[in-house]
Amino acid sequence: MIQVMNWLSMAIGLIPLNRKQSASNLVVDYAMMAVVPIFYLFCYLLINLTRTFGICFLDACNSVCRLSNHLFMHLGAFLYLTIALMSVYRRKEFFRQFDERLSVIDAVILKCQRVAETDQKKAAAVKHSVAYHFTWLFLFCVFTFALYYDVKSLYFTFGNYAFVPFMVSSFPYLAGSIIQGEFIYHVSVISERFEQINTLFEKINQEARHRHAPLTVFDIESEGKKERLSAEGKVAFGHDQKLAGEMKSQAGQQKTDEDETDSSQDENEDDFDYDNAQIVENTGNTSESNLPDLFMLHDKILSLSVITNGEFGPQCVPYMAACFVVSIFGIFLETKVNFIVSGKSRLLDYVTYLYVIWSFTTMVVAYVVLRLCCNANNHSKQSAMIVHEIMQKKPAFMLSNDLFYNKMKSFTLQFLHWEGYFQFNGIGLFALDYTFIFSTVSAATSYLIVLLQFDMTAILRNDGLMS
Repeated sequence: MIQVMNWLSMAIGLIPLNRKQSASNLVVDYAMMAVVPIFYLFCYLLINLTRTFGICFLDACNSVCRLSNHLFMHLGAFLYLTIALMSVYRRKEFFRQFDERLSVIDAVILKCQRVAETDQKKAAAVKHSVAYHFTWLFLFCVFTFALYYDVKSLYFTFGNYAFVPFMVSSFPYLAGSIIQGEFIYHVSVISERFEQINTLFEKINQEARHRHAPLTVFDIESEGKKERLSAEGKVAFGHDQKLAGEMKSQAGQQKTDEDETDSSQDENEDDFDYDNAQIVENTGNTSESNLPDLFMLHDKILSLSVITNGEFGPQCVPYMAACFVVSIFGIFLETKVNFIVSGKSRLLDYVTYLYVIWSFTTMVVAYVVLRLCCNANNHSKQSAMIVHEIMQKKPAFMLSNDLFYNKMKSFTLQFLHWEGYFQFNGIGLFALDYTFIFSTVSAATSYLIVLLQFDMTAILRNDGLMS
């Protein structure tokens, strides 16, 4: 489904043709991104300047139909032209940057899954895949019905010239929804990567429940002097000889520098390679050696979220605004006009149903965007919660070397700053989460209270729709 959406996006000039290739012809790549907006402006000016091929300029279109069609057409022009201008900016660079970072993230995740032996578990991935494809299939059916209704009605009125009014009626909302579909896809990819690293974090958490502390006691909180208990059955930690030798040399250094100050110990810890610190008990297959890579992955995925929101967040603003206006006016037309004079004017019924259909379609797309943004934020928070739970259990690998503890503590503290710094949003005007639904419904209720108080009977009588 995502491949079909990409082809459609390239066909109507929303993304470059060779968006993942840096050495391609720019004229070919951006040709459709210039041709389609120019053709749209031609149709828009043709209808408004020549007063032909427009529903609002037909003799059978009454005043309510004319007002509704004008609003729908001009609001669509605002939506499409805004999105088209934003699509040109940094579009090709974003696709290349996103794919490059995602390839690096996937390679590290695959390595961690092999270490943790979770690469054989596919049940969760299958469940996610079913929900993912069902969502796309539902959106495809909704858009198919909306386009079928509009094209059928316009062809019945204008015949072979139906493409001209279609370009200024449904096409802008279709283009805006496809751009939001691109946003949905990229956010779902980010959310899926968060789920994968959370699975690896949870594997470490489960192993921590069945571990016992080694024969070494550390004062982790104060980071003071350390005392090592000698025992004949002392166990060596590490996956291979290289790491075991590294830890042995570190232990010898701690013994010789026992009388040094705490600042010297901090300096030694700063010189230690955190990313290569893989310390596990030799009790079978363990996965805590993935912790440094998982912390790095979490930061990379958050950075990927930032550039994705920077690319698609501004385009959410005109789309959400258009969805809000179309939904309010659609409810008004359905309750105050169509409910009273339904069936007496074919063009008025067409415009009313067009509002209702596209208000439902845009609301579905907006809800999917909000849901996936919330899922991505929740999965990122879940990582910090799992790490904090591991710290509370004080597993053996953490007590064996306080570098793991310091790294986990830094990760949870850093995420607190991330949480206050970033979440998916529309250029800072509103957050893309479920709170946006509540604020939108509250504002819509206020407007509807005012609109529903208008008495439409006099207008409908003047148009000959009521006796």
